[in-house]
Amino acid sequence: MFKNLFIICCAVLAVSGLPYYAQDISAFLSPNAGLEEATAPQVAASVQPAPARPVAHYATGVRAASIPLNNGQFSADFQLNGRSVRGLVDTGATYVAINRTTARTLGIALSATDFKHQVRTANGLTNAALVTIDRIHVGSISVNGVEAFVLGDEALSSTLIGMSFLSKLKSYRVANNRLELVN
Repeated sequence: MFKNLFIICCAVLAVSGLPYYAQDISAFLSPNAGLEEATAPQVAASVQPAPARPVAHYATGVRAASIPLNNGQFSADFQLNGRSVRGLVDTGATYVAINRTTARTLGIALSATDFKHQVRTANGLTNAALVTIDRIHVGSISVNGVEAFVLGDEALSSTLIGMSFLSKLKSYRVANNRLELVN
């Protein structure tokens, strides 16, 4: 057991210096590594040699999406509750923000009493309803249970993809005029 633990620790140290998307420790371990030795003692060859050709990081279960910079903004077609919505990524927005018309399209029914939260927008204070969007999907990324504010159509003309979505991802960064999302 201690030999297997030692091998796992060595593999973790070898992998930790790699970029996050290449840190797939399973490539270094045998299928039984870390398990109690059943009958015969394990041979020291528990560490498998690296594959001869590179393996795409998508094979490790990492999902990614890349949104190109367009006129100084990152916007893309997102799927909200299965409906296509053009969304503008806004890291300054605490929540995803949609207008009332978009909410209706997504099957979110609201009454006047639901608009009990006062929020500050670029245009000033307005009332909003706090809802949960069941699923937001972009590229190969899918996030469930994302909180969003619904604002009146006069207060918000487009959909903003804010931190309530981005904070559920493993990472996001801007590189080469693209917003790279990883989950």
